[in-house]
Amino acid sequence: MTPAALPSSACRWAPDFGLPAVAALGERVRCAVFGKFGLEQGPTMNPVMATTERVTSDAQRITVPVLFHVQWHDEVFPRQGQLALFDLFRSCNKELVAYPGPHTTTSPAAIAAWRDFILWHLIR
Repeated sequence: MTPAALPSSACRWAPDFGLPAVAALGERVRCAVFGKFGLEQGPTMNPVMATTERVTSDAQRITVPVLFHVQWHDEVFPRQGQLALFDLFRSCNKELVAYPGPHTTTSPAAIAAWRDFILWHLIR
């Protein structure tokens, strides 16, 4: 299945599981793509879903190259919380890309950026 063919729900839980996994695996991971996630959540999210302490702890342990995707008008995870999460990554090689639109919008350019970032780090 190509990345463009993945349903948006296929990636919804990636930050919840991806951050702890990358933090635990450390340098065994070549790179990571995160995004559409942050330290703050909008009013549409159930407060029980807040995991700020865990997310903060895991993000501070990530040192591999990171590409972080921000939806500039994200109503689920406000921009400030996303930028705060990006700042916590300890990687010397981290990039932030931002695209207009709400949380559920993912442009083909964003998917291409994810793919290119991962490919670059896998072939070097």
